[in-house]
Amino acid sequence: MNMIEPRSFYSCNSEKTKLNWFCYEMSMSFYDELREHLGRRLRRYRIDEDALAAFSIYLSKTMKKIILQQQSGEIEHVYLSYKMIESYYSNLSDKMINDILDAVSKAWRFQLGFCVACPNRCISEKDVYCIMFDDKSLFR
Repeated sequence: MNMIEPRSFYSCNSEKTKLNWFCYEMSMSFYDELREHLGRRLRRYRIDEDALAAFSIYLSKTMKKIILQQQSGEIEHVYLSYKMIESYYSNLSDKMINDILDAVSKAWRFQLGFCVACPNRCISEKDVYCIMFDDKSLFR
């Protein structure tokens, strides 16, 4: 069972877009990478699986804003930053924040690599309705 539900990325039918689906998938990639490679260390900071899921959702929604800025030409490149993590988890050591940033960057690259072969074109068709949100087998 996924710790992250698709409904975390929309509040009404008009928000069931391909970009929001991309963000859902991205949040799962972040969660999986962080849990697998840093889960034990994060538990020492009292970051359990539910907290990690919430962080992954936050991070993917933050990335959505950056993707939209890049798409509109406001910025040249999509980026991940130390501040994104530090603003959410202010009690983490610098090393842990750097390790999280490395894991998130790895998940980002993995997700983009997967998207290259995917026919859905979630970013280039970002505002198109995404029927995958209607797949009830993805909901708890």
